[in-house]
Amino acid sequence: MSVLDIPLRKLLQLFYAAPPLRRSILKRDIHLDRKKADGGNRTQGGDFHGPFWSDVKKHIAGEGELLQLTDARVNSNKNFRRLYPLLKEGVLELLNEKLRWSNERVEIIPQSVHGNLQIEDLGATIRIRDALNARVREKYTRVVYPYFSEDPALSEEGARIGLWVMKRALINLNEDDMRIIDPLRKTFFSPQTAPWQGDEESVLHKRYRSLISEWEHLKRE
Repeated sequence: MSVLDIPLRKLLQLFYAAPPLRRSILKRDIHLDRKKADGGNRTQGGDFHGPFWSDVKKHIAGEGELLQLTDARVNSNKNFRRLYPLLKEGVLELLNEKLRWSNERVEIIPQSVHGNLQIEDLGATIRIRDALNARVREKYTRVVYPYFSEDPALSEEGARIGLWVMKRALINLNEDDMRIIDPLRKTFFSPQTAPWQGDEESVLHKRYRSLISEWEHLKRE
């Protein structure tokens, strides 16, 4: 993972991680990049959260129960045993108590939502992949992007930046329908709960420029 071409959730984690954690993440990714450049395999066993997010979509669409789907994942892979049950609890609380989708007919729109935001002056691309696109009772739509990191929690400022990136990258969708969820903290953010303050672009550029500088410094070590 180059910080110049990065998923939104990973960028938000790096922006707000404590310096030792951020340094550790960057050094690990630099090592994997070098391994790939030498002809090796950069992957670390696939997308850890991908299967869980796929099951969330099945649950919302009424194609399965997240309780059973998560149990099956945990039984099939011991690496899921600690975090998947915590993620399951968080998502179910969000759906049933905060996003208020309990007992409501939900249609998952077939195409997941993808988009890129180019930051031209930094030569960087922020990627949004596989956001959930749902229509509830044929009355309103939600576009939901998950933040999965254990550390740090997603802050209000981070959520504002994330929602601003979504607005700019997903230009064909209504910004008022966009949500970022932090399942491990059982919280969600929207333009209504974390309203933009007008400084999101400048904060993004400042933090991103600092991150790139640290990444380049670590590559020279």
